[in-house]
Amino acid sequence: MAPRYSKNSANSRYSNAKRVEEAYGDLDEQYDDDRLTNLIGTLQYSLVDEKSARPNPTKLRIDGNPYNVLNNFKTGVRTYREFRDTNGENEVANDAAIEIAAEVLRERREGKQFELERHLQETLRAHVGQLESGLSIVDGGAERAVESGFIDILAVDAAGSLVVIELKAGIAKREALGQILGYMGDLKSEEPQSEVRGILVAASFDKSCRSARAVTPAVQLREYRFIFDFVVPE
Repeated sequence: MAPRYSKNSANSRYSNAKRVEEAYGDLDEQYDDDRLTNLIGTLQYSLVDEKSARPNPTKLRIDGNPYNVLNNFKTGVRTYREFRDTNGENEVANDAAIEIAAEVLRERREGKQFELERHLQETLRAHVGQLESGLSIVDGGAERAVESGFIDILAVDAAGSLVVIELKAGIAKREALGQILGYMGDLKSEEPQSEVRGILVAASFDKSCRSARAVTPAVQLREYRFIFDFVVPE
C-alpha cells in the first residue's frame, strides 16, 4: 500500500496538530470526551467569514489568510482523529500518537492508481484554469479534511461558489459520485452560507455514474486526456 500522504504533507499535518494542542490542551483527553468535535467546531472559518473580514476567532496565532490557515489546522486535528478512530489504543503517549497519525495513515487505493491520482492532482493544481475558467484553489495546497474524508482539491469559482474537485484514475463508477456528494454535504454543513458544487474528473464514466449524474445537477463530469510529445533525442 502506498502512503496516503507525502512526507511534506505528513510533517505539515503533524505540525498543525501540535500547534492546536499547544493552544487548546491535550488532544487525547478531548478525543476521549467528544472525538474532538467541539475543538474542530472552534476552528471553523468559512468563505463567508473571509469575505466579511471576520477576525481570527481562535487562540491560534495566524500568519496569512485565516480561511486557509484555520482549515489547515482543522485538517491536522482531523488527521489525528482519523488515527485514533482506526487505531483505538488509548495507552499510546500523546506526542507519539500525533506523530504516528501523520506518518502511518495508509492510502486505501493500490500503488499505481494512487500514483496516477497524485500526479493528476499535482498537474491539475498547476493548471486548474484549464478545468474551468475562473477557478481559484482555496485549500492552501493541501487536501481539505471534512467529516467523511479528504477533498482532493477545493476551489472557488468566478461566482464565489465553493467547488469540490474529486479525481479518479481510470473509469469512475457511481460510488465516486456518492463520494463527492458526501464531501459536498459535509462542506455545506460547515459553510451553510456558501453555495457548493462539485466536479468529478476521470478518464471516463460508466453508465451507472452517468445515469446518477443525470439527476444530480450540482455535480459536473469532466474527462481527462493525456497528450504525448515526441522529440528526437540529442
